[in-house]
Amino acid sequence: MEELKRLLKMELGFLPEGDGMDTLLRRGEWLHLPPKSIIIEAGKKVSDIFLVRDGIIRFSDMDGDKERTFAFALPGTMIQSKHSFVMHMPSYYQVETCCDSTILRIREDDFWDVVNTDHELTKWMLHYAYGELFFQEYKYSNIHNGTAKERFKAMLRDRPAIVETVPQRIIASYLGITPEYFSFLKRQVVRDR
Repeated sequence: MEELKRLLKMELGFLPEGDGMDTLLRRGEWLHLPPKSIIIEAGKKVSDIFLVRDGIIRFSDMDGDKERTFAFALPGTMIQSKHSFVMHMPSYYQVETCCDSTILRIREDDFWDVVNTDHELTKWMLHYAYGELFFQEYKYSNIHNGTAKERFKAMLRDRPAIVETVPQRIIASYLGITPEYFSFLKRQVVRDR
């Protein structure tokens, strides 16, 4: 649990004081998942919260009849379907593992049972919500801005673990390019280094 708490603190630079976080984490169930394991299925209501300890998780949706990767979660990230968690609706997107991953699943009822009684944990959740808004804007300004080459270089700089671990077709989807063009781009960037 200490490693997960360290990772959660690294994500936003803040972890609540007191024993609320420990209480919350003890309520969770560890899941050790192989690649391509679906954590949240699109069209299904999954209101649990998941905390990533190891691995890389991807978020995808459908753009017409084409699958599109639009986000990744690395160790220290909290995952949930906002549709399911906030409004009890089916998830819009799918969440699945890109590699062997270890996550902690906390059931929605357990989450609210602890958060509703711990002011520090409530502050952490607010901080986390603002952090998600920050990372969304950061992604648009650094990953989804510029040429494909500039976006790939930003990914290499900011999140090299994704490039080293995730299949090329998924990275290409995230960058909005074809797998063939991504192979060309990757060779070009490596050559230019």
